[in-house]
Amino acid sequence: MQIGKTIRKYRKEKEMTQEEMANRLGVTTPAVNKWENENSCPDITLLAPIARLLGISLDTLLSFQEELTTEEITSIVTEADQKLKTCAYDEVFLWSKSIIETYPNCLMLIWQLATLLDAQRLIKEIPNAASYDDYILSCYNRVLESEEENLRTSAADSLFWILFTKRAI
Repeated sequence: MQIGKTIRKYRKEKEMTQEEMANRLGVTTPAVNKWENENSCPDITLLAPIARLLGISLDTLLSFQEELTTEEITSIVTEADQKLKTCAYDEVFLWSKSIIETYPNCLMLIWQLATLLDAQRLIKEIPNAASYDDYILSCYNRVLESEEENLRTSAADSLFWILFTKRAI
């Protein structure tokens, strides 16, 4: 969730208008409106006062969490899959890479995006497909460090499949 959506959600839960929030923070009502519509972000010096006013932590305000929920992972992977149907592979690859950089500790997400990108390289004829190998392999290798055995096994299976298909060629 983006900061603007978080502000809107918790402001409404407090049954506070944008004008009331603006007055309490010493900003204009249009400023609050711009935050909530994701047209701008609050100044960094306002983050703690906003969190206190809304009765939430800074982590909640900034939507920080160690792990994504299963639903969030599914949503991101579904979005990547849709993008692969309408956009160039390299564009989706870069988008996926940026998502992985945003959630570097979410190994389930990393494995699923790597698997999706890897499968697309096999299904479609992707120009310079080999140029993506190192990154996809590094994703699988990162997932091998997971504490979850089923995730480690899935990553190992993915790495084995790459080795098997390369030797079969």
